[in-house]
Amino acid sequence: MSSMNFVINDKGERTALLIDLVQLKKERNAERCIMKLMEDMQEILRIELSINEDKYSNWDDAKTRLREKGIID
Repeated sequence: MSSMNFVINDKGERTALLIDLVQLKKERNAERCIMKLMEDMQEILRIELSINEDKYSNWDDAKTRLREKGIID
């Protein structure tokens, strides 16, 4: 039995992760596995958040867009 399982919605998309902490404690290097999992989750979150960020091709383009948004003068 795996200590980690995904919850999958009707579309077959992974929507959640279930972690069996009791089973995980029985596995070797459990603490290292948890730390690696948390690091991976943080990286995934950073990537997901960066997808929605504005992309600028150069500094002049960035300044123009920031001025248009009223962020800078």
